[in-house]
Amino acid sequence: MSPRLRRALTGPVGRTVLSVAVVVAVFAGVLPQIADYSEAWQLVRSLTWPEAVLVGVVAAANIVSYAPLWTAALPGLRLRQALLSDLASTTISNTVPVGFAFGVGTTVAMYHSFGFPAGAITRAIGLAGVWNNLVKLAMPALALVGVLLVADVTAALAVAAVLGSAVLLLAVVALVLVLTHRAAAVALAAAAERAVRAVAGGLGRPRPTGWVARTDRFRADSLEVLRHRWPHLSAAAVASHLALFLVLLVCLRTVDGDGSDAPWLLVLAVFSVTRLVTIVPITPGALGVAELSYVAGLTAVGVGADAAAGAVLLFRFLTWFVPIPLGVAAWLAWRRGAGQAPPVAGTVPAVG
Repeated sequence: MSPRLRRALTGPVGRTVLSVAVVVAVFAGVLPQIADYSEAWQLVRSLTWPEAVLVGVVAAANIVSYAPLWTAALPGLRLRQALLSDLASTTISNTVPVGFAFGVGTTVAMYHSFGFPAGAITRAIGLAGVWNNLVKLAMPALALVGVLLVADVTAALAVAAVLGSAVLLLAVVALVLVLTHRAAAVALAAAAERAVRAVAGGLGRPRPTGWVARTDRFRADSLEVLRHRWPHLSAAAVASHLALFLVLLVCLRTVDGDGSDAPWLLVLAVFSVTRLVTIVPITPGALGVAELSYVAGLTAVGVGADAAAGAVLLFRFLTWFVPIPLGVAAWLAWRRGAGQAPPVAGTVPAVG
């Protein structure tokens, strides 16, 4: 493959074309083969007012649930500031191809305007990302074990669940070791760098360097915060994931249809695996990919196709689309000066 063609495929235009192709293929090609959109919409329209209010309250709680993770990762950050930044960065991530990087840039710019130094911001982004991914990796393993305990499964599925859980838990252990043991952090960073360098060399891409030094520096900078705040980080990360799961579960329970009363552990397994599948978003906010994974997973555990589609589309409307206009409003408020007062003197380095 020529360098020019490779740049075209991996550049902004190529990523945009890929995102559009995936979204069109899923919503116009695959999902209509699984479920009837009109029947799914009728199920959503049949929600009673109390059910609609319940869904709205749970969705609102989910929207604010991620902000406490930032306040735990960045001492001195106020909840209002964290919410403004989270909404704005989520909007970018949900609308721009490879929007995660732009979302991080938005977070950096906003936190800098709040008066935080670059080092503290970098540390907070790293800690929030690590804790978020720890929960993402742990949840599928725990959910699959729960499924084995409450559901009748085939021997092949049981073996796959145990092996998958073991791999995921090993990944969690590796992340914990990176944060708690210098020798382990250096060894794992060196091994990861060698592996990525080999792959990059085969693809003709620039080979990464300096992973060991950056990992060791991040670990050293984070130890003081972790020593005092790891319970807050853990609780906030788990709560944010559970809040999102609760939105899916409530949508499924309120959208009447065959199998909508599927055991919550099975729904949790579908949710956890989908979160893992979309950890690297191919499309903005995993649009299309997440919907297909959720619908396919729910139908696989016994939910009717129309009920699964109705619940998932309602869930994604509340968790993917609704944050977009809220994020635009948050960004405009920030541009007008909201939250841009510096933190109180002495609170940035405090970690208690």
